[in-house]
Amino acid sequence: MLMKRTAVWAALSTIALGAPEFRRSTAGLGRTHRCVIPSSNGTASDSPAISRAFVKCATDSVIVFQEGVNYNVSTPISATNLSNVEIQMNGNLHLPQDITTVQTIVNGTSGTLYSDGEYWFTFKGPRIDYVGSSNVNDGWIYSYGQAWWDANPTNDTGLDSRPHLMSFDTTDGSLKYFKSRKPIAWNVQLQGDNITVSHAFIDAESTGSFPFNTDGFDVTATNVHISDSVIYNGDDAIAVQSGSHNVVFERNTIGYQSHGMSIGSLGEDQSDYANVSNIHFEDVTVIDAVYASRFKSWSGGQGIAKNITWKNIRVYNVTFPIFVTQSYTNQGSSETQLGDGSTTGRSNNASVMMQDFTWSDFTGSINSWRPGDGSCVSDPCWYNEGLPNLKHTESIIIECNTNSSCKDFTLNNIEVIPQTLAEPTVICINATSTLNPDLGFTCRNGTYLPH
Repeated sequence: MLMKRTAVWAALSTIALGAPEFRRSTAGLGRTHRCVIPSSNGTASDSPAISRAFVKCATDSVIVFQEGVNYNVSTPISATNLSNVEIQMNGNLHLPQDITTVQTIVNGTSGTLYSDGEYWFTFKGPRIDYVGSSNVNDGWIYSYGQAWWDANPTNDTGLDSRPHLMSFDTTDGSLKYFKSRKPIAWNVQLQGDNITVSHAFIDAESTGSFPFNTDGFDVTATNVHISDSVIYNGDDAIAVQSGSHNVVFERNTIGYQSHGMSIGSLGEDQSDYANVSNIHFEDVTVIDAVYASRFKSWSGGQGIAKNITWKNIRVYNVTFPIFVTQSYTNQGSSETQLGDGSTTGRSNNASVMMQDFTWSDFTGSINSWRPGDGSCVSDPCWYNEGLPNLKHTESIIIECNTNSSCKDFTLNNIEVIPQTLAEPTVICINATSTLNPDLGFTCRNGTYLPH
């Protein structure tokens, strides 16, 4: 059963209202300038006024969206030369509700589709602090994504020209009380170094079609800490991507039809060397998701992912609690999709190597009655493809591409029970005992028998 909206809002109230107010003194940071953004009160676009404020107060400043005020952000905001700026998001931002309007803005006048790449908000520069309101009713970004999800063609994975919501590229910065309602697609791309995210809330629950690609946080950064947040979405709650090191994700609740806490996907471009290390997920509750812990790298990719841990994870009604695949492909094909939308065949001649992975202290239930989600557009479904004799009693699925591509895996205290009360099972391929002496069970397909 899906988590009720009342429960979701109760969780938000606990996080938002039960936490101490975040109002760090700006005087000690040298933020001596202040820009308060006016609103048209719904009569016009507020994007010009917002853009002027980010130009005028680009350095050593506080930029204020007023409490209880609604802003129409009719065109994208790009502020790429910020330095030592606090953005106080006390008002509510509204993106255009008409799909055609947004597509025209993203495409330009040429009519050439720009597929899934533009950001509606781009913030870049050192020492950026985004501080939303701790009031549950203020500080929201409303993207009206339901119309986009419902207009998605049958057997497709999203309309063309869906904008990402935000690029947040900073050093020594923070994102607190970020709130996103009905995002069109991807929420926040984190880039840079030394970034703290806390008390965020992302609500991509759909009342109709599946909300494709509504990732919570996509991370291509170093020294990142994400905590005390609720991410309720239709894709990865967090996707840690190549180039990310020293990332902590803790004390969070993720759910709806989430694809969980993911490393990857890595190795899509076979000419690039993927590199991810020191990633730690701990004390996370996962509800009604497809995955809880997930690693995905492409067939034929290359690189290394090292020192990755999932610990103290609670799963409720989750289809695949622990899932590893080194043979990820596009739905229904073995092709690679390139940045310009073209595809090319790929050879499975390499692997993104996995080393020093730990899964410990998993508890909860496997979704055996109604597994999966609404994202299946291929037959077999992309999340079932390649899995032998799938029973949906699997607490652990590990698919190593070769018998040498997975090293030093450790699993312990995995107590996840199928809803049918059948014995939990495993699917395990190529995680050899020679390279994984502390695996915790014999790598084979069948009943899970921990050592």
